[in-house]
Amino acid sequence: MKRILVSAQEASGDRLGAELILAMRARADGEQLEVSGLVGPLLLKAGAVPLPDSLPMNPVMGLVEVLKHLGELRHNTVAMARAIDARPDVLVVIDAPDFNLPLARAAKAKGVPVVGLVSPQLWAWRSGRAQDIARSLDLLLCLFPFEPAYYTPHGLDARWIGHPAIDRVRPSAREPGVVALFPGSRRSEIKRLLNPFLAAVAGLGAREVLLPLAASLSAADLGPLPANVRLCTSEEALSRADRALTKSGTSTLEIALAGIPMVVAHRVHPLTYWIGRLLVRGVQHLSLPNILLGREAVREHVQYFTPEQLTADLRAAAPPPTEELAALLGAPGVADRAAAAVLALVGIPPGDAPRSPLSGSPSSG
Repeated sequence: MKRILVSAQEASGDRLGAELILAMRARADGEQLEVSGLVGPLLLKAGAVPLPDSLPMNPVMGLVEVLKHLGELRHNTVAMARAIDARPDVLVVIDAPDFNLPLARAAKAKGVPVVGLVSPQLWAWRSGRAQDIARSLDLLLCLFPFEPAYYTPHGLDARWIGHPAIDRVRPSAREPGVVALFPGSRRSEIKRLLNPFLAAVAGLGAREVLLPLAASLSAADLGPLPANVRLCTSEEALSRADRALTKSGTSTLEIALAGIPMVVAHRVHPLTYWIGRLLVRGVQHLSLPNILLGREAVREHVQYFTPEQLTADLRAAAPPPTEELAALLGAPGVADRAAAAVLALVGIPPGDAPRSPLSGSPSSG
């Protein structure tokens, strides 16, 4: 029996963690895995158990927004510290570096191996953190090919495993008049983005609007919706939409891989935005497709936009450069490569890989 401790504070981390655990179970070759920690609904479906004294995952992002949830974060920090004291076989920290790196350092001090899944965006801001991150982890699994180079000078085993979007998405059927909205998985994102997104597609005259419901949210978080708006899974939205309006983040890559013309718009608390402008240097774009390609391949708006602007841009949106982006994201089988690396760290020879990289992949909807 190997005990795996997981810290996933965000909806995206919950999905990555669930994919990892499912792949680890498929590869563990009969070895029993006991998984617990700070987990969301997808990790629960994958068989993870929440720590008995932890609070449910409440995804937050932004310098100002986090302040409202400091009590919850402190509570979960204490819960994780107790779990680390029990000496699990490995701690897997997923994204959320400001929360997870102190836990990683505490675990390493007690002799617990630590794996980081997702590199902080050193290429956007605070690149000087690389040395501190290297001291905090035993292994870092990176999603983008340029990220390991930040850490290897500091002696960290940092490996590019590819981006999971390459396993999640297939080209869209693109049904005319169907528009998909991706306003986010955090309540703060819904509050700032959902209404202008709905107004934008109303101006577009869409016959059907698909709104994926993140596992971290409920229908009550969205409030009343127009009659032509239907809640669905992200898989359905990505397979049918002819246009998409999305916040920044992983959804931009998934939409691009589906070949769907899109517009990206993002808005945060005004103070978070202005502090971010002071901290983030040398980054010209917000959306991942534009960052990876080094040009504005998809139209994006940061902080300031109107529904009318979004409507006009949606009408004019062209298909994204899907093949060019896919070539930058690695080969299929991302979760399987991550699972093999973690199993090797805890002394389990990984068995044969699953037949399909998509087998057992959890849904985000």
